[in-house]
Amino acid sequence: MRRIAIPAVCALVLAVVCAAAPAGEEISLTVYNNDLALVKDVREIELERGVQEIRFADVAARIDPTSVHFKVVEGDEASVWEQNYRFDLASASKILERYLERDVEAITEDADLFAGKLVSFDNGTVVLDQGRGTGPVLTINREKISHLRFPALPSGLISKPTLVWKVGAEDAGTRLAEVTYLTSSVSWHAEYVGIVSDDDATLDLAAWVSIDNRSGASFEDARLDLVAGDVHRTHAPKAMMRDFATEGIAAEAPEFEEEAFFEYYLYKLDARSTIADREIKQLTFFPSTKVSVEKVFEFEPSMGSDVRVLLIFENSVEAGIGRALPAGKVRLYKADSAGDLQFIGEDRIDHTPKDEDVRLYTGNAFDVKVERKLMAVRRISDRVREEDYEVSVRNHKETDAVVRLVERPRGYWTVLATTHEYEKMEAHRMEFPVPVEADGEVVVKYTIRYQR
Repeated sequence: MRRIAIPAVCALVLAVVCAAAPAGEEISLTVYNNDLALVKDVREIELERGVQEIRFADVAARIDPTSVHFKVVEGDEASVWEQNYRFDLASASKILERYLERDVEAITEDADLFAGKLVSFDNGTVVLDQGRGTGPVLTINREKISHLRFPALPSGLISKPTLVWKVGAEDAGTRLAEVTYLTSSVSWHAEYVGIVSDDDATLDLAAWVSIDNRSGASFEDARLDLVAGDVHRTHAPKAMMRDFATEGIAAEAPEFEEEAFFEYYLYKLDARSTIADREIKQLTFFPSTKVSVEKVFEFEPSMGSDVRVLLIFENSVEAGIGRALPAGKVRLYKADSAGDLQFIGEDRIDHTPKDEDVRLYTGNAFDVKVERKLMAVRRISDRVREEDYEVSVRNHKETDAVVRLVERPRGYWTVLATTHEYEKMEAHRMEFPVPVEADGEVVVKYTIRYQR
């Protein structure tokens, strides 16, 4: 932006302009997964000719001051001469500090009035010099003080975090100014709820997004965008550190429009929403969608001695979804014989693009057991050895089951003999899909040769 030359006579006049947010202006909020939000705040400002101070109040207390950008988006240009972030907020202690050696008045709970120069204070007492150095000196218990009265708010203290610019303008008039900045303590994540069908073949899946705002600012009637993905950030020291308590949960029913954005995914809310400070807001991400799933029993020795139960589905249009799924927790329910929903497990998913599989670990099987034994080890040479395994798969269920036995052989390996067919999934992963009849048992035997 070009620098505006201000006549010397005008440059001597410094006005103060407070930027309000009247109707017709807007605020936009882009929230990322990693405790980060981008705020775009457009407000109307009235500028005089010359140099003046513009103040933007109601900004996030967790703002990164080095990320602030100010520009005029409508109206005559203006030149930014100086930019400041003021966060020295007024409090009882701060005001008392500023009034040391100055006159104050203390009113007790008995309505007694004491005036004098403030000599000192701590959590228990306030000391007033009523004789200007010659006495008397009065010590008042702070628990007995009803009010402390000061002539005025000390200069330099403000009631809320404020951005301040020194701006020069050649012409007076109204402008629309956009302020953009990054703030921490705003984040979002997805949460999914799935209802498993009676035959375990389909899943009614719905999704919510939860937005957690602890930034110290509320964003009224904001345009809301969510970014899914891992955005790289450098680890610079934070400008401010504050802790806020979470309170309240709000829910709305808007819809999100999805679009690919750089190497991330952007979700735009098709309605405005208010994201209040110290609030967790939940919004519908997508309504209940029926998805075809496969229930899998899986045993992998490195995962323990239990048989894991998985629900697996392909994130495709054919399966019922086919959209980018942001990372989040999936809670699963199923109706019992009386039709009441019961919780059956939960798992977390990573950011999952379309046409990729989603694997949900629900828990361990009660009626399916696997016992794996190393039966023999033969050293053929210094570089070659063979191992014999026997795996017993027992199904105590009233229905047939297929159990996947997962092995992860090390180094260079070859299966020399086996009683059952296997699939080589990766260089160091193979699977035996073992059908087991209801209340039945199957024993799988195989020999692996290792070379190094």
